[in-house]
Amino acid sequence: MGIRITTQMTSNLMLNTMNKNLSNIYNTYEQISSGKKLTSVGQNPSEGTKLMKYNKQLGQLDDWSKNIETAKDELGQSYDTLGLIQENMQRINELTMQAANSFNSADSIEAIRNEVEQRTRTIAQLANTKYQDKYIFAGSNTSTIPYSLDDDLNVTYSGTAQDGNWERNIEISEGVTMPLNINGEEIFGDETAGIFATLKELNDALSNPDMDIKAISDCLDPIQAGIKDITSAQAVISSRVQRLDATGSINDDVTLGLTEMKSNIEDTDMAEAATQLVMYQTALQASLQAGATIMQQATLLNYI
Repeated sequence: MGIRITTQMTSNLMLNTMNKNLSNIYNTYEQISSGKKLTSVGQNPSEGTKLMKYNKQLGQLDDWSKNIETAKDELGQSYDTLGLIQENMQRINELTMQAANSFNSADSIEAIRNEVEQRTRTIAQLANTKYQDKYIFAGSNTSTIPYSLDDDLNVTYSGTAQDGNWERNIEISEGVTMPLNINGEEIFGDETAGIFATLKELNDALSNPDMDIKAISDCLDPIQAGIKDITSAQAVISSRVQRLDATGSINDDVTLGLTEMKSNIEDTDMAEAATQLVMYQTALQASLQAGATIMQQATLLNYI
């Protein structure tokens, strides 16, 4: 027995065809206006899953990029601060050699002592430098001022101990971390040894009315050793910055590759979309014309 095609069936088929074409036109318009051919996972589960994975990876890479910039900024601050401290130490070294000359007058020694004291206090201020409200030479105890001097240049160190957990690490790549800071106590010392202890001894020797030239001369080697320690710390910082630059470059390459793969899935090919739009519009026009013809014929048959 044959199947009789009714007018209602023909009308439904025509409407379904037009609705499909209208939907295709609407979706293509959306792709062109938004620039995105994939806006939800449901449109293409396989490609949508890839897109979610790429977005997650790109988010991680963005976090690492920000961490690298933060690390470079803080290490740069540390490097520049050490440079200023080194300048003051070099001047103190010159003053100490001058004071070790037995032909200095009492007034000259007093002038040297005053400058040494002022530069010592300047070094203490620089050793308490902050970056983003963190004391950069305080180890992990970044909220507490690391160095304080009393009127007699006695130093108190309140940062993380050299043998403690003083490193502050930041992630710069998958499973890769970088220390943000260097050990302040290792460079500047504490109450018993290091730069500040040496500068205290120098100040005491310069304050001695008996003019102990040997005590002044004995400070030269520790002062020069302190200058070398600062230079070594700057070299460590430079090597870290170079590593950060190299890691950042690798991360940028990976980001570029992932961005291209994401774009291939997500972004609209404007030329292709424009061609599809014309095709869907033509199909819609054809379905409208076909539908009108069919309905006209069906209407005529009703009168036969």
